[in-house]
Amino acid sequence: MSELFLHAMFGLGGGLGAVLRHWIALRIVHDLPFSTLIVNVLGSLLLGLWIGYLGGSIEMGEEQKRLVFGFCGGFTTFSSFAYQSLELRRERTVALAAGNILLSLGLCWAALAFGLFLMR
Repeated sequence: MSELFLHAMFGLGGGLGAVLRHWIALRIVHDLPFSTLIVNVLGSLLLGLWIGYLGGSIEMGEEQKRLVFGFCGGFTTFSSFAYQSLELRRERTVALAAGNILLSLGLCWAALAFGLFLMR
């Protein structure tokens, strides 16, 4: 399998993830950045499930790995999370910004750990 094909699989996954993230953002409209929180938690859960799956007896091909990593990279969005946290600080309160940061990090970590737990 060529390196170009593997890059294409990563790009395909990233594109699919970005489209799904955008679709979710259009449907979850709120004053607070809940859509970003939701996609980051779901992406963390997916990655935990996937890593747990790989830790089992089933081997995935390199093209499947690239597709999943690309999808998670395109679906989740740390840059939006950082920007929205800064905007909460500028436009609202430090407490809302801190809450967004703590909630996002805590839930994403927990989702990743839960995904790993489910796959054991």
